[in-house]
Amino acid sequence: MNNLENLRHDLVDMVEELRATLLDIGDQGLPQTNVVSNARDRLRYIAALTEQSAGQTLNAAEAIADRLRAQKARAAELVGKTRSPEIRAFLADLQVEHALNSADTSEIIQAQAFQDLVGQVINKLMVLVQKMEDSLVHLLVDDEPDPGLLAGPVVTPAAAVSQDEVDDLFG
Repeated sequence: MNNLENLRHDLVDMVEELRATLLDIGDQGLPQTNVVSNARDRLRYIAALTEQSAGQTLNAAEAIADRLRAQKARAAELVGKTRSPEIRAFLADLQVEHALNSADTSEIIQAQAFQDLVGQVINKLMVLVQKMEDSLVHLLVDDEPDPGLLAGPVVTPAAAVSQDEVDDLFG
């Protein structure tokens, strides 16, 4: 095999591997003609669900944080109004629990920022995969020789010249 044939073989292998990977991601029960688009649709769906989940979790965590702030303010207000040592102790414990809950809520919010990043990365990878596949297929299709260009000189039997005729011409 020459270099062009090796390159073509490598490109075909790359396209097949890309499509096999997309098949692994997609629904394997789908017909071969829909493998690539369905795998991309599945990735888009995963990215959308990731974004939706991150948004829901962030909203819930922020609502919890708001309620915790309100509880903290109310507990601080009640500490000054009560004389009962048990209630004061409970309110002090509540302040400690508030700090722990606030820290956990902040951790949830930070983790969801990562989920959002995952969705963005998935979207960028989908664009990259599409560009790679398009480029590889374009290279393979454009590499097909045009039969009209490879025909060489047109030789018709009537116009063929024998060696004797050439010798007579130069002789």
